[in-house]
Amino acid sequence: MPTTAAPPSPAVSVKETLTSVMIAFIMAFVFRGFVIEGFLIPTGSMAPTLLGKHMRFVGPDTGADFAVGPWDYADAPYNQVPLSIQGTSGFGAINVADPVTDIRFQESDVPLSAGDRVFVLKYLMGLFEPARWDVIVFKNPGTQENYIKRLIGLPNEQIALVAGDVFARPAVPADGSERGIEAWEDDAWRIQRKPERVQRAMFQSLFDSLYTPPSASSLGSTYRSPWRAEGDWQGVDTEITYHQQSAQPCTLTWRHTERPIDDAVTYNQRRGAPLESFPVADVAAGLGIEPDADGATATALLEALGHEFRARISQSEIVLSMRLVPTEGEPDGAWTELVRTAAPRRTLQPGRVTRIEFWHTDQALSVYIDGALAAGGREDGAYPLTPARRIAAATGRTLESLMAQRPSITSSILGDTSVYRPTKLQWSFEGSAFTLQRVTLKRDIYYQHNTRQATRGAHPNYPVVLNDDQFFMCGDNSPASLDSRLWSIGRGSANPWGTGPDPWISDQVDSTVGVVHRDLLIGKAFVVYFPAPLKDTALPIPDVGRVRWIW
Repeated sequence: MPTTAAPPSPAVSVKETLTSVMIAFIMAFVFRGFVIEGFLIPTGSMAPTLLGKHMRFVGPDTGADFAVGPWDYADAPYNQVPLSIQGTSGFGAINVADPVTDIRFQESDVPLSAGDRVFVLKYLMGLFEPARWDVIVFKNPGTQENYIKRLIGLPNEQIALVAGDVFARPAVPADGSERGIEAWEDDAWRIQRKPERVQRAMFQSLFDSLYTPPSASSLGSTYRSPWRAEGDWQGVDTEITYHQQSAQPCTLTWRHTERPIDDAVTYNQRRGAPLESFPVADVAAGLGIEPDADGATATALLEALGHEFRARISQSEIVLSMRLVPTEGEPDGAWTELVRTAAPRRTLQPGRVTRIEFWHTDQALSVYIDGALAAGGREDGAYPLTPARRIAAATGRTLESLMAQRPSITSSILGDTSVYRPTKLQWSFEGSAFTLQRVTLKRDIYYQHNTRQATRGAHPNYPVVLNDDQFFMCGDNSPASLDSRLWSIGRGSANPWGTGPDPWISDQVDSTVGVVHRDLLIGKAFVVYFPAPLKDTALPIPDVGRVRWIW
């Protein structure tokens, strides 16, 4: 049977090839311009959520992995984070503190890593609008550089930053009602609570028993657990698991005078005096508990904001309650019960590890069992305080008395860390012997009142009122972030990088200082696609283990 040859393939002309390539390039540019674009994180103002130029360390005795900002790279000169010892060549011998033990160690020739690279989904106004707590890339109104911060204030709101948290109320006219003590006493204010996924992303670790140095460690003679144990305990200072050998009542109390629950950021380790640290009331205390027998109960007790907050967890129920801190000479006050609900099935069952998390965040109590909300939450566990009452709760003094003592916005008493009450934490147990695993303590981001200059929104006489097209931005690394709180007009020794809007921006877009206009927004950062490769290497290799979504 004769065979027939296949017809020849039609020739592809050079013109068709060039046309296809051109279309591909056009589509790529359109996609980049209107849909998704990549950006590099240059500084540490969003650390530890996103990392700029930094160095990574591993604690020699704990194995804790952490990042520290280099001495020559930060948002502003007064925010530089110099390391303790700088050698004559490169970074030389570097002295840092392990975040778990707070004990210092030295390393030499630590390589420098570049910042994370992120993908940003462009905003299409009317279809895809900015939302509070988004991590946003925008044009800085003063320099027209690309900045990345977290969106905390929306159009047509007045924003107040009070004892670390964000409050908002509907915008009021600029007739005097937007400022002063009476403005912060208004019942229209609402604290802005974070969704669970965002809150988990914003927590910063203060302790994790997984990194407890072993007794044979070189730190064995100097390390002491930040937990003071009372009862028949074993392993609290030397093991990653803690054992209570009897059913008698026992406690673990955080040593708050030695290890304050505050807003210090590991990334900001620096030479000389540390940055001022504020007590943080918003925390998440967690542990895995494996009882030996039925009848075990675990109770978390947090003292913060002039109140005691309590979560009692048993096999049958969970009870959340609060009361004012008892004062000397007065009987204990009555507990106000916020939530009483049945415990999830298999809670505190013998021979099974139950993961318990107790949260006090944004004026709400929550208990999570094995990762799922079991009691309380943003609505059921909430309690209301206005900004004025929040200040009174945090300091023990009325806002009126504080303002009478030091009313200036440039040296505000609200920026004095010593006026705030410390945060205290205790776990108590009874009913069974048990083993604890992965005992942790985390704290929420605290939006600082800067002590070096007037902080926009953090003083009743320095209000933030946003119009239809204005947004308010803050960095997650609150102690070292140049953001909407601190931008000011002109340069000076107090704020050498804090400028007002660029003249063109002022004329064509918005002349308001301290806000970001809608037209300057680029989009929402949603994924770290190329995490922090080493700098100055022939082939930049990303730290693929840190590819992550951004919340």
